[in-house]
Amino acid sequence: SLHPDACVRVCVYMLLAAAIPLGLSLSPPATSASALSTRDACLLFGALAEPLVHLDPEVGACCHSACSDCEWRLPDGGYRFDVLKATKPKWVPCYLRRDFGDERGCHEPRWASALFPGGGEVTRAQFGEALAGLGFEMPMGPRGSVGADGGMPESAADALWAWLAGDGDALTPEGARTRLQAMAEDPQAEGAVGEGPDHLVWKEFAKDAARGGRWSRRTSPRHRAG
Repeated sequence: SLHPDACVRVCVYMLLAAAIPLGLSLSPPATSASALSTRDACLLFGALAEPLVHLDPEVGACCHSACSDCEWRLPDGGYRFDVLKATKPKWVPCYLRRDFGDERGCHEPRWASALFPGGGEVTRAQFGEALAGLGFEMPMGPRGSVGADGGMPESAADALWAWLAGDGDALTPEGARTRLQAMAEDPQAEGAVGEGPDHLVWKEFAKDAARGGRWSRRTSPRHRAG
């Protein structure tokens, strides 16, 4: 007869063999307190993103046609831009305000003005109420289409607050900006004006959620003034 331990191993192997053809997952479920689904990440991104970002005020007139002889072309083949525009929300700006001081105007991101209407710190309750009021527009990046019926899930608001504020009872605009910049592919990048990453795109914002993972606290980029 088989040893009891051997019987247990045989049973486990049989369960695995039965599960694999059915496409079942035997991985432990994510905890509801910290897990962030791809749908929730999309709802957050669609609330925070917009179709406009201000970058480098020193860049002059440009047709944005990627001309090979453009004076704003960089050695690596990229380009310096002043303002980027899209037809749908595409970027989460990682600055609080940029004033070009000319006809291109001043840009204050929607999230900055809505989540911090007075420019000071907010509590978790104030944050949640303001986040719900941002509304949702399907952004560029996520595949398919997501409806926002039912509004912003509390679990999504909790996940965003945890990333931005950690265990804190309050959050400042500067703190939120720094934590958003920490999501960037290169958190240490200087950006267009030396204030750190200028914006986030979908793949940066949701890189953990897209894998079925969760946001986790990481080391923030070095402090920058402004």
